[in-house]
Amino acid sequence: MSRTTVVYVAGTGRSGSTLLGNTIGSLPGALSVGEVKLGFRRGLVEDGFCGCRRLVRECPVWTSALTETFGAIPTRAEAARLDDRLAAAVRTRTTPWWLAARTSTEVAELSDLLGRLLTALARAADVEVIVDSSKLPAYGALLARSDRLDVRTVHLVRDPRAVAWSWQRHSASQQVSGFEEDMERFSPVKSSLMWLESSSSVAALARRDHRGRIVVRYEDFVADPRETLHRIAEFAGLDRPGAVDRIVGGTPGASELSLADSHAVAGNPNRVRSGPIMVRSDDEWASRMPTSERRMVSAITAARRWVHGY
Repeated sequence: MSRTTVVYVAGTGRSGSTLLGNTIGSLPGALSVGEVKLGFRRGLVEDGFCGCRRLVRECPVWTSALTETFGAIPTRAEAARLDDRLAAAVRTRTTPWWLAARTSTEVAELSDLLGRLLTALARAADVEVIVDSSKLPAYGALLARSDRLDVRTVHLVRDPRAVAWSWQRHSASQQVSGFEEDMERFSPVKSSLMWLESSSSVAALARRDHRGRIVVRYEDFVADPRETLHRIAEFAGLDRPGAVDRIVGGTPGASELSLADSHAVAGNPNRVRSGPIMVRSDDEWASRMPTSERRMVSAITAARRWVHGY
């Protein structure tokens, strides 16, 4: 059986996964489908928008893939039940279960379903590589259980102090008018613990599943998108001549991305952005974050910050 290549963007929220995922998905032969783990609730239960700006239930790529996978587009009740099953299987407290390489009938069913769905998405969009930005470590392990998928993990990290500051914002940056959404907010303590858990678990589970993994720092990506994208393209088998240059213009520190339309089913509201977009360093936290919060985040994450050079 030939397998569909999946670039899995793993990490923690507010690390730039939507921008990175959509940038990878703009490479020829690839498609960004956003946070598939959340797609059943956000897209089908809540009637949310796809990255193509259509309702998910009206998007030709998603409707084709869902119909192929399920026989029909799931009802709201069916999508809610599937969302509940996925949430139970990949919540943070299941990480030791995954590290122990345990299995169950439920996990086998879910991994097969996701394998069929992502393969159907690739077929509907006529691409070779699907980019899933669901981020959760255990969800990546679930994907890796599917015989239909070749999962390659891009472990995206960002300075935990910048992440903590971003979690306190009410709205996303670069939102598109008409597609605004309120952003979930977490305290600096909770976001720090999430960052710490993610940094440890992504690495451990990728090693356990023998998945290919590269680490990408968000700060390096925005400073020099061309170099970072070359690394990822080679890793994902998308390194065609001139492919990166079609997406990245300008020079390091003053780069412009040319983003293709995505079919990101969930994630940051700016997932609907396409066309030219300037990328720049976002270091607002360094000047505006209260010193007490910055020190607290630094202390909580000290055990792992040095691993990533922060």
